[in-house]
Amino acid sequence: MQKRSRYSVTVDRANMILIIRLHSLRGDQDPGPDLIDRLATVETPWLFNALFDFRRHEADLSRDYLSFLTEKWTAFTRGRDSGRTMALVGGNPDLTFNLKAMLDVMPNRSIAIFDTFDEGLEWIKAGEDIRKVA
Repeated sequence: MQKRSRYSVTVDRANMILIIRLHSLRGDQDPGPDLIDRLATVETPWLFNALFDFRRHEADLSRDYLSFLTEKWTAFTRGRDSGRTMALVGGNPDLTFNLKAMLDVMPNRSIAIFDTFDEGLEWIKAGEDIRKVA
């Protein structure tokens, strides 16, 4: 079975931020587009900064699954997201540990890990160019 997530996407055009909230895993038989298909409906999504909120994800977010998400994102953007920022919101120590593995996979993005949504959003809006680990 292919790995797919239940998710919600908010496009904040005023601040050029994609807010992606992952909720749980779903099977291929479940209706709806996968995350990359959904992001493809946004005009030039690679020009947006991104906030991935994993706090409500009900399934295990293993390094393998996070690597899968990262590979999909990287293949989708094909380097066009260079210079953008990405905030990863975890909220628990185990998830934060697994999210740290994503920091080196996307060297052209400034990536930081946060415990709260508000911290991640403030960091993106401030435009800080750091690689922060909570």
